[in-house]
Amino acid sequence: MALIRCINNRIALVCADLVYIYETKDGGFDKVQLTIPEETEEAACRDSDEEENSESTEKKDKQPKEPGFSCANFSPCSTYFMAVTHAKKLIVWKRHSPGDWTVVLQRCVARRCVQVRMCATQDTIIVADRSGDVYSFYLKDPNDNGGELILGRLSMVLDMVIGEEDRFLAVSDRDEKIQVSCYPNCYNIRTFCLGHKQFVTSLTLLPGLPQLLVSGSGDGTVRTWCPETGRQLHRFDISVESPPPADTKTENGTREPVVKRLALEPFRTTLACLIDGVPEVVLLHWGGPEAGWSRLQSLAVPCAPDDIIFDEDGQLWVALSSPPSVQLFARSAGTADGCWQRQEVPAEAPSAAQLPWAPLLKDISGTLCTTLRERSTATNNGAAVVKGSLANLYKHWFNNERSYLEKKRRRLEEAAAASAPKRAKYPNQLKRRTGVPASVFFVHIVRCVVFCGC
Repeated sequence: MALIRCINNRIALVCADLVYIYETKDGGFDKVQLTIPEETEEAACRDSDEEENSESTEKKDKQPKEPGFSCANFSPCSTYFMAVTHAKKLIVWKRHSPGDWTVVLQRCVARRCVQVRMCATQDTIIVADRSGDVYSFYLKDPNDNGGELILGRLSMVLDMVIGEEDRFLAVSDRDEKIQVSCYPNCYNIRTFCLGHKQFVTSLTLLPGLPQLLVSGSGDGTVRTWCPETGRQLHRFDISVESPPPADTKTENGTREPVVKRLALEPFRTTLACLIDGVPEVVLLHWGGPEAGWSRLQSLAVPCAPDDIIFDEDGQLWVALSSPPSVQLFARSAGTADGCWQRQEVPAEAPSAAQLPWAPLLKDISGTLCTTLRERSTATNNGAAVVKGSLANLYKHWFNNERSYLEKKRRRLEEAAAASAPKRAKYPNQLKRRTGVPASVFFVHIVRCVVFCGC
């Protein structure tokens, strides 16, 4: 599974246990490869593992550790790049010059994380784990601690965003809720955004006055909220034109398509929606609080994408798990706002002046394809694989009415059979019950018949 992140003129490609950062300039680009430090996999997370139950720790040690990262992001200033490994390690790199990135922070986290962000007004990193806890880490903190707990939830957190100028912190969970809290005093809950029927997988912020919150869910809808009041402003149903994949059919019917990820185009109102298991990207346009979202176009891709992101030029990058590993879409020149086309690298090597994106796209796609092929070979040799499906987030409802009625019927039959008078089998049970041979009873019966006849 691959992740792709973009901010300003920098693009980060996260695949397995490697991070590639591209920095574009003057028609060219600088490339640097970042790796996980050697001590981060086992020794550095020993303190975090000792806090857990000894029995569960032994079970986890027997299982193969998954390579790579669970989440990653740039800082708002694009100077830092943060990533959390599957081995529960937070790593922060800092850019000193083009192509020069060094590790400035390594911290252990209690559990596997689903999202990592950095505040815009201070050097504070916020991480959210699957158990529902949100921690803050300070870049200039010399103490190697586990971070400060600023928010706790009883449900599994799936995504997190920080409002403009760090005014609020919004988290979405598996129990169909979005909680908006004040920051940094996150114990002050501002509001709840309620209305989804399934887990809320993705959050993003729509710029404006006021700033709006957009959410995607497992119920196949994209909803827009006011984070100040929690009021729902608009709802768009993805399932109307994007049916779910065939393998989502169950005994209770067909599930709605899962909105896996949302990506908003910078300085515009185009939203890209990634549907879990569907080989396409749905583009929506925001027409304001009254008009809401409208469908622009559906971009077909060879397979279900892993991740999507917009760059500063408004181009859409799509990361795939099979060749071509990365595809680039952009608006066609001289066409309407809703016409998007795939950008293909020509056979002949183009100049940077003609197609400035072509060398970058070719290198990113080739790098991801090579990394996936190498990691696939390692997977066949026994390494673990991170599955990207969201089907396990659905709640399983069990209807035990039929089994209950069947058990009740058997219980009543057994009770009725036990209460009925038992008839003795002649002659063995008769002798066993009275202790008198059966011949004696026959003699008495014959005498009674003779006496009555006389």
